[in-house]
Amino acid sequence: MTRRSPARAPPCAVTGSVILGLLRVVTASIVICTHNRARILARAVDEAVSQARLAGAEVVVVDNASSDDTPAVLAGLVEHAAPTARAVREPRLGLSAARNCGLAHARGALAVFLDDDAVPRPGWLPALLAPFASPQVDCVGGRIVLRFPGAPPPWLSLPLEKALSAYDLGPTSRPYTEDDEYPYGANISFRIATVRALGGFSTTVGVRGRRQFQHEETDLCCRITRAGGTLVYAPDAVVDHDVLAERLTPKWFIRRRWQHGQSAAIFDLRNRGIRPAFGRMRRIYRPYLMSVPYFPREPVDAGRLLDECRRREALGYLFGLLGGVPRLRMLRRDMTAPARPQAGSPLP
Repeated sequence: MTRRSPARAPPCAVTGSVILGLLRVVTASIVICTHNRARILARAVDEAVSQARLAGAEVVVVDNASSDDTPAVLAGLVEHAAPTARAVREPRLGLSAARNCGLAHARGALAVFLDDDAVPRPGWLPALLAPFASPQVDCVGGRIVLRFPGAPPPWLSLPLEKALSAYDLGPTSRPYTEDDEYPYGANISFRIATVRALGGFSTTVGVRGRRQFQHEETDLCCRITRAGGTLVYAPDAVVDHDVLAERLTPKWFIRRRWQHGQSAAIFDLRNRGIRPAFGRMRRIYRPYLMSVPYFPREPVDAGRLLDECRRREALGYLFGLLGGVPRLRMLRRDMTAPARPQAGSPLP
């Protein structure tokens, strides 16, 4: 099968011990994208470096247009972890742009994405890499366990925890089916040749500064599936995802679900088209539009808060459709993709 030419590397600047790093042959590249998270970045980087050294991998930290002390913090972390760790800077704000920058500078055949507020558990990296021994596997996702700064609020229900990136498909490793939710970006890995052949992460979707849309990795997973690729769930690849205290408010969840709805509409328009997107609006979201609005006050009613979050997501989806349909051609400008690239090589 034919391959597309690899996507051109984005204009991001390299820092750190590059010359020493170029002499190493790496099995995989752990990519950590960060934006204004200087105070929490070290824990994720330190544990990633520890596991990378054991696995013959590298760590690439992408500073995505940070305006805080991130560059200085990264310089110290990279100096301490050289040559295993390198730092690069992506000046274009946006998680997809940052991830594409990480892909451009990765030297391994596999890219492992880890959030800057997630800390891997022992054995995480080997468990995530093992399925790639099969050349048919293009993507592997693992479990994400929430770690709270204290006792979670009593109104936080299990359905709401997904907004904090909780992810668990059970104890069994298996290929993904059409009924499974795609893995989350806090703990996901890809075969780089496949991602490059499909054009990388789309900058049309995803987080960009204060616009907290999602679906960057979901969009890419969908394109991999459509191209005939295989995705595998690895339950033993576990990360603990720190929940920032400022997120544990009803206001944050309501806004998050509103933005998720808008993001989901863009994703559906891009990947499924107008008629399926409006069909989803009727089947899934329309009943929630009829819900009575709820403005949380103490004590917060958990059931009514969940209903309000669902209502806001439905409204966000509707607004996303109405705003997205006139821009459909622009939303789909990077959707042309070849058949699945030739299978990669197994891990050495």
